[in-house]
Amino acid sequence: MRESTSGFWLEEKDGKISIGYTDFGVSEFGGSDFEMTYYLDKENAEKFKEALKQKYKGTLKQMITSAFTKNFNDQKFWDFCKENEIIYTSSTWTS
Repeated sequence: MRESTSGFWLEEKDGKISIGYTDFGVSEFGGSDFEMTYYLDKENAEKFKEALKQKYKGTLKQMITSAFTKNFNDQKFWDFCKENEIIYTSSTWTS
């Protein structure tokens, strides 16, 4: 269970996209903080943006918020990527 979240952050650099968030005080991790980051290479970043544009309007951040909520819903992201054949990598961190 999330006690609180940072909301998601977004970075676009050299055609690549990183999306991440930090949850604070996660009970499943003994009250530790948890950070998740998703990485899309150039090809998949382009596919991701095009797939979002099919359903949503606005900036990339606005479309991500509409698709996956301001607190970033992992399951919705996973399902969206699977449906659109988008490949990503991810990393996690706990404190």
